[in-house]
Amino acid sequence: MDEEEDRLLPEIVSKAIKLPEVKVARKAFLAKIFNHLKSAELAQLVDQDPQSLYQTKYLIKIANRVVLNDTEKSTAFSFAAGFTV
Repeated sequence: MDEEEDRLLPEIVSKAIKLPEVKVARKAFLAKIFNHLKSAELAQLVDQDPQSLYQTKYLIKIANRVVLNDTEKSTAFSFAAGFTV
C-alpha cells in the first residue's frame, strides 16, 4: 500500500461511519474481530483506535477478510431466499 492510501484510509472510514445505513456497535465489533486480544489491549483499541496497536497494512488485511466474510454470508442468504420464493 502506498502513502496516499495510508492517508486516505482514515478519511474513507470516517465518511462511511457517517452514512445513515451504517450502524455498528463499535466495541462489540472490535471485540469480535480482535478476539485474540487481552482485555487491556482491547480497551486501548476501543479507547483510541486500531492503529494504536496495528499497522495499516495489517488492518487492511483484516478489513478485506471481514468484507469477504460478509459478502459470502450475503450471497448465501440471497441464494437461500431464492429457494423460498
